[in-house]
Amino acid sequence: MLAVQSEWMPSARQVSWAKIRIAAVAIAAFAILSVLVYLLGAGTLFEEKSTLLLYVPDATGLSAGSLVRANGVDVGKVKSISLSGSAQPDRVVKLALTVEREYLGAIPADAFAQINSDTAIGDRFVDIDTTQSKSPTPVMENSELAFKPQQDLLKTLDIQQFADQLRSVASLLDDLEQGRNAAGQLLVSDELYVGIRRELGDFKRQIEKVASKTNPVGSMLYTDQFYRQIRQPLVELDQRLADLQAGHGQLAELLTDNAKFAQLRSDLVSIRRPIENFGKSSFLASDEQFKDWSRGLVALIQGVDSFNRTPVMSSSEFYDNLNGFATELRERVKEFRQDPRKFLRIGRL
Repeated sequence: MLAVQSEWMPSARQVSWAKIRIAAVAIAAFAILSVLVYLLGAGTLFEEKSTLLLYVPDATGLSAGSLVRANGVDVGKVKSISLSGSAQPDRVVKLALTVEREYLGAIPADAFAQINSDTAIGDRFVDIDTTQSKSPTPVMENSELAFKPQQDLLKTLDIQQFADQLRSVASLLDDLEQGRNAAGQLLVSDELYVGIRRELGDFKRQIEKVASKTNPVGSMLYTDQFYRQIRQPLVELDQRLADLQAGHGQLAELLTDNAKFAQLRSDLVSIRRPIENFGKSSFLASDEQFKDWSRGLVALIQGVDSFNRTPVMSSSEFYDNLNGFATELRERVKEFRQDPRKFLRIGRL
């Protein structure tokens, strides 16, 4: 029995290694616990902190560990809450705030604090407001922050304006109930619905009328007449181009036959030459011919003006004499035609 028991008893070396393993596991667990505590503390566990004091009339909703924020940024926590012993109503409760030292320089000396909450039923926190501060000096450690209570909603609310809004809402609801507006008519009667339905029916009938086969638009939708009207000129143009490409017609022969093209070109050149020769004539190329024509036209105009200034053209006496002579001659001819023997008798005499 003693021999068997000696086989199961650990040696001194094994006991030493077991102690070393236990110590290593304990050290690793402590290190892991330290890292978790550091991370859960947002990495601020070993950072230096400063203390600020705040006196408030009531600390309802606050506790040790409540957040301290500056313009929405978490900068610390409430360290302790106690009675100050002051007789002033707004300094009954004393709050000790721990603030990270790196944020202390960003809080001006004239900054104020309020008790605030994210929601109506959310946890309350100390809110430090620096947006209205004007002091360039940062707050000192162990100094006191000014407290500014939240404004009472009933004091800031314009009761008369609120009552006017309530009356306008009540009037709107009355109009809805009695059908004095479009929405009310839709709720209390079907007149507006019937009118809308009637207008939609008229619109539908107009669409059907336009889309009917007897309408030009409808015929375009349901028949191929409009398509054929467009297609026919395109087909004719395509046929003409095909004939032109195949060499049918005078134009195609002109384009494909070099001899005819050369003949047309020579005709054009023969027409161009007389034009060029006329352009090179002395009448167009020289001013002397133009001056001769101009002098001839001036002489003709002067001759016409001289003839107009003669007594024959400027006086009516010559015209009257000619008119009288023509009248007398007409009478003599008339008499001669009526009685020619009268003139013959006069001739015998």
